[in-house]
Amino acid sequence: MDKIFTEAARLEQEHRLFALVTIIRVKGSTPRSEGRMIVLADGKSIGTVGGGISEYEAIKEAVRLIQLRQSDTICVDLSVGTGHQCGGTVELFIDVVSPSKRMVLFGGGHVNQAIAKIARTCDFSTELVETRSEFADDKLFDRIHLGSTVEAALSDVVIDEHTVVVIATHGMDKEVLQHVIPSKAAYIGMLGSRKKVDAYLRYLKEEKQIASMHLDTLFAPIGLDIGSETPEEIAVSVMGEVLKVLRGGSGQSLKKKESKLVIVRGAGDIATGIIHRLHKAGYRVLALEIDKPTTIRRTVAFSEAVYERSTVVEGVECRLANTEEEALNFIDQGDVALLCDQKGDSIRSMRPLVVVDAIIAKRNLTTNPSMAPLVIALGPGFTAPVDCHVVIETQRGHDLGRIIIEGSAQENTGIPGMIGNYA
Repeated sequence: MDKIFTEAARLEQEHRLFALVTIIRVKGSTPRSEGRMIVLADGKSIGTVGGGISEYEAIKEAVRLIQLRQSDTICVDLSVGTGHQCGGTVELFIDVVSPSKRMVLFGGGHVNQAIAKIARTCDFSTELVETRSEFADDKLFDRIHLGSTVEAALSDVVIDEHTVVVIATHGMDKEVLQHVIPSKAAYIGMLGSRKKVDAYLRYLKEEKQIASMHLDTLFAPIGLDIGSETPEEIAVSVMGEVLKVLRGGSGQSLKKKESKLVIVRGAGDIATGIIHRLHKAGYRVLALEIDKPTTIRRTVAFSEAVYERSTVVEGVECRLANTEEEALNFIDQGDVALLCDQKGDSIRSMRPLVVVDAIIAKRNLTTNPSMAPLVIALGPGFTAPVDCHVVIETQRGHDLGRIIIEGSAQENTGIPGMIGNYA
């Protein structure tokens, strides 16, 4: 049993993904009443939980759970009725152990010392790579790789897709970059001026023939622009950028993020085209619809979400929300949200940056310029700047799409347009 825990500790130290399978309960006759084994992502195992069908099922399920990064409990039936001789059941807990977040810091100077401190508070293990023994302080770093040269110090360093790399050395940045740029690191950042960074990138591309696809992964100069000056302030800037990259955040102020909300009144086919483009451009979009939309081209309209609770148009999902809070939650998850709000009451409480009236009712249904800093209306029935700030022409012809900041779109003729001899 000690061998299993020793092996598990080694795998954790090497930042390997694995599952620890443990017998937690047996009933009736089973090959073993207790036991543990380690299962790796490729299905190889160390130890045993009894062999036979129970072990086969455990390994198969462990490999599946490793891919999902989830732990679970399984029960294997060994009864005679299922074709086995033991007659009992065995319950197994499969604990998937994911690699911890790792930060490998090249250089042990003041900036990397400050970064290591804040990284630990964010649950990163920290490893220092240095050639100068005076900076190898084991109180500041969890692990130290020391060598007379960069290559020697790197000899036992693992850099994989779970690794964050921060470079702030004393005159060895170019050599370090040459080693780490082609790696699968989740993040590579380097301290330095734009001039220095450009010179290094040019050297790596022209003299070392390193492909642009690798060079483009470098974050340099490192960190977010927060006006940082001291090592501690730079550390905050760097950790902000690291978390932004790992978590897929925008890095912008939450206040500014909220201000990018656009509310579109209507979710028919034309409105859907507008919503789709806004969403793809990075805006947070909420659509407002009536309780029972009468859209004809339903397969290309987000209004269908009212009936189906969710619909997808050209890769963008629109989800029906019951409350404003739920709508914002859907938007935060990267989707378009839709509320049934015919009167537009949510506009007042949600305070969007832009309101777009795309109902195409050919008359104004309570839209007004006070709804948002920018109010845009489509088609006839609106006059700018009285009803809105901007009117968009929707009549087919040379003026289609014209932006009107003073005046109205062409009046509705009541005569259907002809497309391909069809009205």
